[in-house]
Amino acid sequence: MGPAFLLAFPLLLALSTPCDACECKIQHPQTFYCMSDIVIIGNILEHGKDTALKRSYRINITQVRPNITQILKIPKKTPPITSVYTPKDWGSCGYEVRTSQQSQLLIAGYLRKGALYFTRCHMVYFWYRLTDEQRLGFQELYKNGCKCQIQPCLLCWRHCPQPDRRECVWRQKDCNYRIWNGDQSLYSMCAPRPDGHCGWTRIDILNYHRETTPPPPRQTTPEMLYIM
Repeated sequence: MGPAFLLAFPLLLALSTPCDACECKIQHPQTFYCMSDIVIIGNILEHGKDTALKRSYRINITQVRPNITQILKIPKKTPPITSVYTPKDWGSCGYEVRTSQQSQLLIAGYLRKGALYFTRCHMVYFWYRLTDEQRLGFQELYKNGCKCQIQPCLLCWRHCPQPDRRECVWRQKDCNYRIWNGDQSLYSMCAPRPDGHCGWTRIDILNYHRETTPPPPRQTTPEMLYIM
């Protein structure tokens, strides 16, 4: 089994159907953003100190390039993120790093007592493997569609249900929801329209003007951080 497969494995897990006792819902990347408390880009440095129930990793939150913040979503007054946690049990959807380090990972998870937790059902994927449209979505645009709901059309051999005013129906080619493919997954988002209904819109990376407001303040933490 080659290293390329191991690096891509988190996405397959995040979009997979039930495995053992771990059951994950199929999600569009916009949904991962909206449902998560925290979305960051970081480098997993190494294992931290595990407990009987959870596995920990030391993490260094990185900067993609100048003026592009590495913290894409975070509640105010959240303590500095120095490590991430995941269930230790595989059946509880725990995540395990397959290599000694993983760099430039997009991690979308939830807060518990000021710490970042995530599972295989959350978004864990390499930043460079996202399309330009997906990256812009996570950086600035997906937040504008969080009042909308994205519903996958699972019965592809029949007509997809008509969405209500706050929904977009997500169609995947051949009903294959194990990977992202097609315009709606790779290049589009579900956003409110002037008439109050939600609908699909293609993300225009060429003509989009980034917000001029300053990014959130960086966390002033040392490069190598240790779990207390």
